[in-house]
Amino acid sequence: MRARTVAASVVLLLAAAVSGYGWYASTEGLAPFEPPKDKWTAVFLTNGQTYFGNLYLGPGDFAQLRDVFYLLQTQVQSQDPQRPAPPQISLQRLGGEIHGPRSDMRISKQQILFYEELRPDSALVAAIAQLKLAPPAGPTATQPPAGTAVPPPSASASPNR
Repeated sequence: MRARTVAASVVLLLAAAVSGYGWYASTEGLAPFEPPKDKWTAVFLTNGQTYFGNLYLGPGDFAQLRDVFYLLQTQVQSQDPQRPAPPQISLQRLGGEIHGPRSDMRISKQQILFYEELRPDSALVAAIAQLKLAPPAGPTATQPPAGTAVPPPSASASPNR
């Protein structure tokens, strides 16, 4: 339960830090069903999961999220029971999981709680750019390279994957 609370804290901290605004496909001049590759969006779902990617809210009941990433929290054991070790947060690219999903997803628009456009200068967008330059990782979580660390956890409400 504690891990979920910490994960929720991280997600809300990121949402507050990026404080983007929602974009509308009608003002972007997009080809049908093609999200812009240079616009990163945080998508918060009703089940508490949060994904980052290129979002397109085209016609129909489903939104399209391409080049998908999410945060993965790992709780490490502390040597001192009086001082628990802080969880490790890493950025994971969708597709490396054991079941082998593609790196894009269709999301029911009814399951989207809200979404925010990420600023190009956000720490998360910088971490994504670094991961995209790195060679593909195996089915394990990928720690962002030095200098692109994800901000530490703080109070928030949405647990993620």
